[in-house]
Amino acid sequence: MFCSQCGQPMTAADSFCGRCGAKATGDLRTPVLQAIATALSPLPQLELVWGRKADLEISNELANANWGTGKKKIEYSACLRLDPSSQTVFFWEMIKESGRGLMALFSFKAETYRTDGTTRSGTVREKAYGPGGKVIDYEWDYSQVRQIVEAAVRAQGWRFETVLLKGKASY
Repeated sequence: MFCSQCGQPMTAADSFCGRCGAKATGDLRTPVLQAIATALSPLPQLELVWGRKADLEISNELANANWGTGKKKIEYSACLRLDPSSQTVFFWEMIKESGRGLMALFSFKAETYRTDGTTRSGTVREKAYGPGGKVIDYEWDYSQVRQIVEAAVRAQGWRFETVLLKGKASY
């Protein structure tokens, strides 16, 4: 069981959260969120934030490079909202790439993907070299997190829906 306010693990005997003091509830979302967190635990690079702007926010900084004459940052983010009345999890995700200045001296990027209008599957792999050597080196599977979350949600007997607008998966 997890605190519905901050995500702190709790036992069934706890009346209040030991971290934030929130009262323990018999919230239908708790077992689903716990199943998602457990399923994502083999991916320690993911940061999970509970109940701030969505029931769960997931993020990962794929690259953050500064080579003097330029910068480049690549971030994965996702959020999900659980609707107990319809037992549906609404899931949104994106990869954001930002940069400025002169690009790296040499950059190699291979990307293969397919999309069906709401989801993207495939991989992206990038290596870039600046004046001091390698500055970017990452590989990302577009569907990895979504598939893990969807499997955990369906195993709990809930429906899973990918949405295009972040607002549908957040408060």
